[in-house]
Amino acid sequence: MERIALYKDLSLDTVDLRNLIQEIADKKLSGYFQISYWNSDDYLLYTEGDFFWGVSVDRDGTRREITAQNYKPKSTEGSISFYQVPVVNLLIFRHQYNTPPNPYNFTGYGQEFLACIKLSHIDIYRLMEQIKRAHIDGYLVMCSKERFILTLMFQKGLPVCSYYQNLYTLKSAQKIRLQKDDTYVAVYATEPELPIIMSSMDTLRKEKEGTVNSEEELTLLKKEISGRKLSALFDLILNGGKRLYEFFYRGVSFLKLLHHMEKIETANPSITLGVKNHFSLYSLEVKESLQPIHVEFYEDTGYEYVKEEKVNAVKLYFIEEIGPIGSLLWNKILKDRGYREKSMREEDLKSLIDVLYKEIPDSRHANRFLEKVRRVVE
Repeated sequence: MERIALYKDLSLDTVDLRNLIQEIADKKLSGYFQISYWNSDDYLLYTEGDFFWGVSVDRDGTRREITAQNYKPKSTEGSISFYQVPVVNLLIFRHQYNTPPNPYNFTGYGQEFLACIKLSHIDIYRLMEQIKRAHIDGYLVMCSKERFILTLMFQKGLPVCSYYQNLYTLKSAQKIRLQKDDTYVAVYATEPELPIIMSSMDTLRKEKEGTVNSEEELTLLKKEISGRKLSALFDLILNGGKRLYEFFYRGVSFLKLLHHMEKIETANPSITLGVKNHFSLYSLEVKESLQPIHVEFYEDTGYEYVKEEKVNAVKLYFIEEIGPIGSLLWNKILKDRGYREKSMREEDLKSLIDVLYKEIPDSRHANRFLEKVRRVVE
C-alpha cells in the first residue's frame, strides 16, 4: 500500500506542531511525521494515534532515537509532512537495522495478497484456505502496534515454516496464540525462492564483516562468494542509511532487496566512491525440501490488568496538575479511547499517561505530572 500524504511540506515557520499531533491522536491515525531540515530529517511514528517511536537521521545515515514528549523543531527553516501508512509498515521502518537478520527484516517485500488489516476483521482459517487455493509462494506476517508476532512461510499455498517467539518451527505442528483486537495481519506473494531462504535463516552463520569503498571492492567480495559456491546473505548498509540484502544460492545471485524507511523493494544501487559502506556476509544451509506443517490458531482473552489503585493515582496526579477541569477531561479521554478504570492494561495506562501529559498546557505542571506518575508506573 502506498503512503498517503495527509500534510505535505508545510513550513515549520507557520505550522503549529502540537495541534497537528493532537489531530493525529484524535483521529487515531497510523503514520509518521517527517520533519525536514537542510542536514537531517526527524521522524515521529504513530500507531492508532499513539506515539510509537522516533528517530533523527542525518544525511550520512547516522541515526539518533528521539521522543515525542517535549519535541521541538530544531529550526523554523524546514518543512513538515505527515504520511499515513499501515501499522506493519511502521514496524518495517522501526526495525530496519535488526541484526542478525531474521524473517521480519524482509517484511513488506512482495505483491500484497492481503493488505494489512486487523485480525478481528477476518476469519484466519478462511484466509489460510484462500492462500492454499491460490498456491501462494510467500509469507503471512502478524504484528501488534508495537512489535512483530509471527511470520509464516508458504510454498505452493502450504505452510512450511513459522517464525514465532524468535523460534523457527519446521516438520511439526505449530500453535499460535492470538489476541484478535490487538493484532494485524498481511500476506505477500514473492518469488518461490524467498520463503525457502526465510525458512533456512536459523542456519545463518557470519562469515566476515567489514567495509567496502568502491564497486571494485564489492565485485571482489562477490567473486569470493561465487568461487566458494556459497549459499549466502550479503547484508550491506549503505552510506545514507539504506540497507541492501543480496541473496546467493550456490554462488549465484538471485535476488536483491533495498530497505529504506517503510519500504523494501528490488533495487540495484551503486556504491559511492570513497565512502565506507558496512557489510556482513552470512552463509546459510538452504533447506531445499520443505514439508507442510500443521498450524493451529487459538485466541487468548486472559488479559492482565493493572491494579485500580495505580489508575486512580494517575487520575489524582492529573487533576492536581491541570486543575478542577481535570475530572471532566479524564472521563472524556477514557470514553473516547474505550478505557475503563477497573480493567486497564499496562500498555493502555502508558498510552493514557502520554495523552494526559499533552493535555496539560503549562510545561512545568506537565513535567511534574510525569515525575509523579513515573513512581506509580515503574
